Amino acid sequence: MNKPNLKQQLLKKCEALGATEVKVLQTESFNDSEALHANMLKILPEAKSVVSFLVPFPKGCLHLLKDPQRAMPFYVRLAGIGGRRLDAMSIDISLYLEEQGFVAAPVFICTPLEMPKSFDLWGYLSQIDLAARSGLGWIGKNGLLVSPKYGPRVGLGTVVTDAVLEEDRPLNERCPDDCSICVDKCPAGALDGTGKVNRINCTMTQALAPLSIMLMKEYSMKEHRDMIVNMGAVDEHTWYRCNACVVHCPIGL
Repeated sequence: MNKPNLKQQLLKKCEALGATEVKVLQTESFNDSEALHANMLKILPEAKSVVSFLVPFPKGCLHLLKDPQRAMPFYVRLAGIGGRRLDAMSIDISLYLEEQGFVAAPVFICTPLEMPKSFDLWGYLSQIDLAARSGLGWIGKNGLLVSPKYGPRVGLGTVVTDAVLEEDRPLNERCPDDCSICVDKCPAGALDGTGKVNRINCTMTQALAPLSIMLMKEYSMKEHRDMIVNMGAVDEHTWYRCNACVVHCPIGL
């Protein structure tokens, strides 16, 4: 079922909810063998389109991080409240699409997550990858979505739907070849300059989750680790200590 002007109506709804930029990616553009596509179909087997949107973060909160001891409480609140705002927007967008007669599912920013024995964190769907493919930006050398206007200082939201929406085009822009600021500034040495991130090194340096660490000592089974991570390790009970690759990126300043 298609509705004329549905995409334009959806864009207006997203804007009213607070989304600054919105792009659409059709699932036909995926290779069936991609894990990203397979996981998407597990969420919504009849998925036809992905709606990706972004909301910029205040530069002031992020640039306080140059004085980490003072700034971390600001960023913890920014990440917590900003994340919940994005999740709420994804729910509202999903409900709007369902009011139009379609089926839609929000993709939340922190869950579901999987933690293999290596203690490496994996999201079920990469919102960064989906946002880059849809045209919101590109994947930077820091592994984050880089918006031409805002740089990496953005939060992302995603909705999967069976509505067939007009697709947007990915951007041809990339990070300058001669820029390696994020790589040089990373205290964990987690960036190789290609967009790949050593997530274990990054997480061990960037985030501290004392409650989850204590619980992990008591529960060793994989399902227990996954439960603990999804309940709090990267959300309510995490203390963020590093955002150097976001703060020092010159794009969007």
